[in-house]
Amino acid sequence: MNSNAPLGAVILARHGDRSGFYQDPKTYTASSTVLTSLGEQQNYQLGQLMASVYAGANESTAIAKLSKDVFVDSQVNSTADAGGEGSVISDSALAFWQGFYPPRTNASTTTLANGSVVSSPLGGYQYVKVVTVLPEDDIDFEPWTNCAAWTNRTSELYASPAYTERAEQDQDLLDLISSSGLVGERTVSMANFYNVWDYMNVNSIHNASFVAKLNETGGENTLARARDLANFHEYNLFTDSTPGGLGNLPGRTVFSRILESLNAFTAEDNDVVLSHYHFAYKPFLSIFNMTNLAAAPGIEYPNAMVDYASAAVFELRDGGSGPSGFDVRFGFRNGSDTSDALAYYPLFGTDSVDMDLDTFQGNLQPHVIPNNTVWCNLCNNNGSVAACSEIALAQSYEDLAAKYKDIADGHFTSVGSGFIGACVTIVVGLAVLGLLRALGWVQFGKRRAGEEDRYPLHSAQSFKGSVASRG
Repeated sequence: MNSNAPLGAVILARHGDRSGFYQDPKTYTASSTVLTSLGEQQNYQLGQLMASVYAGANESTAIAKLSKDVFVDSQVNSTADAGGEGSVISDSALAFWQGFYPPRTNASTTTLANGSVVSSPLGGYQYVKVVTVLPEDDIDFEPWTNCAAWTNRTSELYASPAYTERAEQDQDLLDLISSSGLVGERTVSMANFYNVWDYMNVNSIHNASFVAKLNETGGENTLARARDLANFHEYNLFTDSTPGGLGNLPGRTVFSRILESLNAFTAEDNDVVLSHYHFAYKPFLSIFNMTNLAAAPGIEYPNAMVDYASAAVFELRDGGSGPSGFDVRFGFRNGSDTSDALAYYPLFGTDSVDMDLDTFQGNLQPHVIPNNTVWCNLCNNNGSVAACSEIALAQSYEDLAAKYKDIADGHFTSVGSGFIGACVTIVVGLAVLGLLRALGWVQFGKRRAGEEDRYPLHSAQSFKGSVASRG
């Protein structure tokens, strides 16, 4: 086991407790919800735990280049999903950082030239920058959104023998929930069962009247059975039998960020030593499936939705015995109870918690979705999503140019073919410029006073793989 302290760590965290919300059973388009005070506390406690690990006094786990008490922007890369669940996830990320870097009460005053003393608001609160991304701006955290192929797969799963048989197996549970009025007039079906479970779970935490009614219909046993059925429902949607399967879409996109961060940690001049990504439960299911976490000894419920404020980490250490000289170590903690520390598990069916970086990448890189083009092709999106329509149009121009080049090569001399090829290239180029001008990405002549870009190119709003995507 590698005894060196980590050079850097990637932290993946789930949001905290929230109010109920609804997800479309087929597309998983979600309605907004809000973070509760319990959810804030859960993520705050998680931040405290992570600070004790990576910025604490234990030299075997602390990251040497990470500031212990003062937030340094250049050392941390924090990103939160701002999609279907609204501000719940970004608010969870802020609560996480409040626990990691609490207010600096001993450095919250400034003496001005005139002798007056000014105190920082909120007792020295530290402002940690969290970048938020929407599905239409970045595919990494909610790649199933607007993915036609994934939606079709969902419909097929609901009609599959596995779902039909499980519905028959738990028909008594479905009947009990429906007839008891536990979920009001909500549709109680296999396809809609995540929404049924979410309603039951939220109310079991916040609604005393619901708990009383639940106790009349089996109590904790009914709730546990509902959770088990919801786990079956979600696990099959967001995993697959092979790492590169469509069901693993959430893991295949987010692993591009994880691998990028781990490789960045290896550079001596790298400043960022902590990469933090906050999202919902879905990417965890895919990540665990793609890394075969179920084969690890001692892991509980690898095929289930993680609890609120759960966290997984990928740590990088130098001094590895493999070809890269660096080891990757995976840790997980289900829930936010501060009495539980991170537990480390071997991945990909191995027996060691440390894996050479090259081996780790080799297992995952073939399945990673690195850019919009790959995602658009995989999802069969050619015009329904803005980024995909642009890619499809550019591809059609390339195909057209290649077609006319082949015709010219077969009927003309080399000089004539070259002339025709040049003309086709000019025409295609002008067409592409016209498209870019129509989209507002290219402008000819001087800009009029007060005129702004229709599509400003900055990292928070750029599509993955575009010229404005993250560095």
